Amino acid sequence: MKILLLFLCAALLTPAHAIVPDTIILNAGKNSKVIFYGKSAQDLKNLEMLDLNKIIRELNQRQNGADTISRQLVKLDEKGYLNPSLGDPKISWKQKYMANTYLNLYVGRGNDHGRYIFFQPPPALLNHQTAKLTSEIIMQNKLSTSLAVVHDIIIADGTKYTFGLRYGLGVGFNLNRYVHWTLLQSVGSAEVVEIAQRSQNLIKNEKIEALQSDFSAFQSYFQIAPKLSIKNLKGQTTFFLSAGARLNYDRFFENVNPAAYSSGMSINSTRGVITTSHGPVISGGRYSAYSEKNSVGLSYMAEVGYKWIGIFVNLYPENVILTTRLMDKTDRPESGFVKDKKGKIGYISFGIKLGR
Repeated sequence: MKILLLFLCAALLTPAHAIVPDTIILNAGKNSKVIFYGKSAQDLKNLEMLDLNKIIRELNQRQNGADTISRQLVKLDEKGYLNPSLGDPKISWKQKYMANTYLNLYVGRGNDHGRYIFFQPPPALLNHQTAKLTSEIIMQNKLSTSLAVVHDIIIADGTKYTFGLRYGLGVGFNLNRYVHWTLLQSVGSAEVVEIAQRSQNLIKNEKIEALQSDFSAFQSYFQIAPKLSIKNLKGQTTFFLSAGARLNYDRFFENVNPAAYSSGMSINSTRGVITTSHGPVISGGRYSAYSEKNSVGLSYMAEVGYKWIGIFVNLYPENVILTTRLMDKTDRPESGFVKDKKGKIGYISFGIKLGR
């Protein structure tokens, strides 16, 4: 029990300006007062569990046997002082667990982390010594939302801080986008126009075409992170800082090639053709880059805030796995395409966190 002191004083006059919010003064007659002082409001609330009648009787007995004692100091840390009508306040493990269990909501968005090079011809195909032409894919995070149930294991609980380990489970829904870039680099200003035209002709001849952009992902994860919280004078946690990792499982639902809809026939249906094909993200030169339907990987997150509101950052460096596949039996190793090439792209998102 966290009650610090219980003073039972006779003929003790206390100035009005000495009263603080966590002090209770009871007038016990004209010349006597009973003062209850606690470090926090919760300490005073714990007085409800005490048998005050028993305390007063025992103090009176001590007073009668000690003529020279005018003031007594008692520490209330013995079960004998508990109110018998309340019983022993045993708290179940479920109550203890739920007391440090919270529901958190995350909403944010972000941008790319990492690139996947689908096409990079050698400079000789552009008839230039240093020209670098690439067809690349990056990923943007248009919307990131998740809901998590987390629990705090308190490791150190001081008067000014609390340090613990937070873990929990979450589910989320993300809206992502493939962004396709064609970049020309390492070309002098005097040759830009000429090399740019050669690059455009090469891309046209290889029939490089971006096929997918937006896609969605259903996400589930397990997270674990140390957490440091600062306490105010009343013992309440205020500012907090947390950083850790998540183990994620994502299920992707991509936009298919529009040609898959136009080439199908709908029979006796007003909804049109519904296709579930998992088409390529980009194609060209008889090669295509496909993404995996599922992804398992680590992300890294950090949170900072005040009480129930804060901001978060989540780095997911390897969210999507892309693989370049050969569409026929003729491989062209010097063309700029790489058969069976694998690469991972991800994102970093920022947003608002609501919850303790």
